[in-house]
Amino acid sequence: MQSEIIFYFIIYSFLGWCLESIYKTIIFKKPVNSGFLYGPFCPIYGVGAIMMIMAIKECENIFIVFLTGLIIFTIWEYLVAVILEKFFKTRYWDYSNIKFNFQGRICLKNSIYWGILGVILMFIIQPNMSTFVSKIPQDIILYINIILCLAITVDASITAFKIMFIDKKINQVFEIGEKIKEKLLEIKDTDNIEKAYKDSINKAIKELKTKQYILKIKIYKRIIRLKKAFPEMNSENLTKFMKEKISIDKLKEKLKNIKKN
Repeated sequence: MQSEIIFYFIIYSFLGWCLESIYKTIIFKKPVNSGFLYGPFCPIYGVGAIMMIMAIKECENIFIVFLTGLIIFTIWEYLVAVILEKFFKTRYWDYSNIKFNFQGRICLKNSIYWGILGVILMFIIQPNMSTFVSKIPQDIILYINIILCLAITVDASITAFKIMFIDKKINQVFEIGEKIKEKLLEIKDTDNIEKAYKDSINKAIKELKTKQYILKIKIYKRIIRLKKAFPEMNSENLTKFMKEKISIDKLKEKLKNIKKN
């Protein structure tokens, strides 16, 4: 039973990724590889589905199933939003512009969708999925669980590690920018500066700019990937950083020019 629950978690994590990607592709009219992870899994959906299956095991009342799905998935969505914002200092979705929202993290429209999804899950998907899973040998399920759970864990660890450092790297970019300004003022404000000293300052500026451009390129690559999955993601540092509106190609060109000179 435990191995089957884990197997359902994996299946619904994948199906959730498919649903989310298709939905966002339609909404934003461009291909979207949705989800927090690099792989085709959205564990948020997997956990939500398991909670729903455990809560409603035998119930033929469609209204109760709808209400249960609405409540479970809405509370889960809110908790995930709070956890992500707390750990990564970034808001990955925002319903502030939608009527009847709460703190921009959940909204009535989505809650109704969650209720409908709960009904579809319990009356259509899960009965067929249960029949399908019952035909798979337990040892095969065990091997699949071990391999895919390990893959999801590694993926989640790498993703979390990279995202946690985005904010830190952005701060480093700003700090380097301030150091460059200080060096430029040092040259401007110093009278009769010796050529050797001026050359040393220019060399330091060049090294700082090189480091800054390399950092910016790395940050942009990570942000672009996340923006594709979460087009509405936002944070104070991210907004400040993205105001510069410069492409990766431009940064690479600048970096190339600095190394030439």
